[in-house]
Amino acid sequence: MTENSLRFSDSYDRSVLPRNTDAVNRSLVIVFIVLLAACSSWPATGTSLSAQIVMEDGSPYYVPVTATVASGNPIRWDNPTPTHHTVTHNGCVEDGHPCLFDSGPVPPGAQFTIPGLPAGRYPYHCRIHPIMRGVLTVTDAAPAPSQL
Repeated sequence: MTENSLRFSDSYDRSVLPRNTDAVNRSLVIVFIVLLAACSSWPATGTSLSAQIVMEDGSPYYVPVTATVASGNPIRWDNPTPTHHTVTHNGCVEDGHPCLFDSGPVPPGAQFTIPGLPAGRYPYHCRIHPIMRGVLTVTDAAPAPSQL
């Protein structure tokens, strides 16, 4: 080779290359992780959208007081209070109406779960504390996350 001849490796402009490839690699990894997290948190078709309701000793007593869930999905009531409560469908105490769920006494720290209900509106209450009232709305379609 002569002095004037260029080698292939000398023929590109080094100024266009990033100076700190470690920083670029770290940035790419961070972008990948963020995209992966965003994609994995997006609900997929057929995702079970269960309802969770908490029993409280003070108003509004059932939180949320009105819960919405897609038909066939489980509904759970948690009792973190120091007293017993019930979850009783209003139909259980009204003549001529079907009783669709009645937990009986739910002790402190326990929970009551039903596997799901058909679409409809289901008012319920606590037999021990009749001031405690809630409404469960069951839809045919899966609700938007803001409705849970």
